[in-house]
Amino acid sequence: MTAQGTSESTIHKGHWPTPNGETAVVAREWPDADAARAALKSHEGLVSFTAYEGIDHDGAFTYEQWTSEDAIQDLDGAPVFHLYRGQRGEGTPGCLVIVSVEFEGPDERRQRDWIDLVFEAMASEPARPDGGISGYFHVSTDGTRVLNYAEWASVEAHLAALATPGADGIGTTDVWKKVQTYPGMSGGSVKRYRPILSSTTEAEVAA
Repeated sequence: MTAQGTSESTIHKGHWPTPNGETAVVAREWPDADAARAALKSHEGLVSFTAYEGIDHDGAFTYEQWTSEDAIQDLDGAPVFHLYRGQRGEGTPGCLVIVSVEFEGPDERRQRDWIDLVFEAMASEPARPDGGISGYFHVSTDGTRVLNYAEWASVEAHLAALATPGADGIGTTDVWKKVQTYPGMSGGSVKRYRPILSSTTEAEVAA
């Protein structure tokens, strides 16, 4: 696979792409790991492609970064996202947690307001949950969804954070209650994955 203005890619297991605010992101769910692997195809403009298999469920997931929305091939109805806000701490990821939130109808301001409220909630916590490494929040171009690409040290660390006494989500403060009851939310999911295949340009690997 080659990407626009780059050299040949490196394919390997265990690469965790860093979300890039300059790219367009396609997030796709698949019935199993074989289907996710088979989705990798060579396209001009594809910056990175990572396939993940579900850790505690049968599904699979691919996270693709493209140079632009115009470059995206074979969309097949999958949502397109752009990175809005993110932060990363120290640590080596061992588990990807995908948090998906849906809203009642398109509203770009609502997407961003909800993400900003999450960051306010995280800042209100006395300490970061053990094992939480990153959170990269994306907004869909149709104005109806938010996707959080979150790295954790392990599955056990994420489960422990969810089980913290008094926690609402992964937080314990009143601001988290506002996150969970935000007006206009219509659904969502939290799923855990491990990477099984990555294809990315040499420049992206070096970064």
